[in-house]
Amino acid sequence: MDMDEVFAAIAGETLEVYQDKYKLRSRILNEASQYIETDSSDWPPITFNWDLSKEGQRFSLDGENESSFKTRYPEGFILGTVKLDALDKKLCHFSRRDEGELWTVGYKSRLAYLIVYLSEKRPISPPLVKPHLIGEVMLKGGHHRYAIAKELGEKYIPIYVEPKYRKEIDKLMEIDWIS
Repeated sequence: MDMDEVFAAIAGETLEVYQDKYKLRSRILNEASQYIETDSSDWPPITFNWDLSKEGQRFSLDGENESSFKTRYPEGFILGTVKLDALDKKLCHFSRRDEGELWTVGYKSRLAYLIVYLSEKRPISPPLVKPHLIGEVMLKGGHHRYAIAKELGEKYIPIYVEPKYRKEIDKLMEIDWIS
C-alpha cells in the first residue's frame, strides 16, 4: 500500500476521491499565495455558500473526520443566525479579530486558501460557537470564516452550537434558531 492509499484509508475515502481532493487543495494553495497580506479590496469577489447540511456539520471543526464526529457529537449541532457585530462583541479575546488583525492573527496561508476557496463559491460550514468565560463565547472552529465575514462587512452569520449549550448561548446573544 502506498502513502496515498494509506491517507485515503485514514480519511475513509477511495483513492480516486482522495487524489482529486489533494489536487484541488494543491491548486488552491498555489493560487492562494498571491493573496497573503493583501487588502480585501484586492481579493476576488467572495460569496459565502453556507453548507447547512447535517452531513457538513463536521467541517465546522477543522479536520474532524466523519467517524470521530459521529462519536463525539451524536446529536450533531443546532443551527442559528446571529448579527455579526453582536457575535463580535461577545467573542473572547483569542477568538475575536480586531481592526488591523486580519493578517497578524492565525495562519496566513489558511486565510489566503479560504479567500480562493470562497471565491470559487465552494460550500463552507458555519463556525462553531460555545460559551467561554462569564458573558463571553469562543469559536471552537471557524476563526478564518468569521474573520473573512467580518472583513467583508457581512451583517449576519450562521453559527452552530452544541445542543447542551443552547440555553447558555441564548442568555448571551440574540440568536434566530433554525429548526
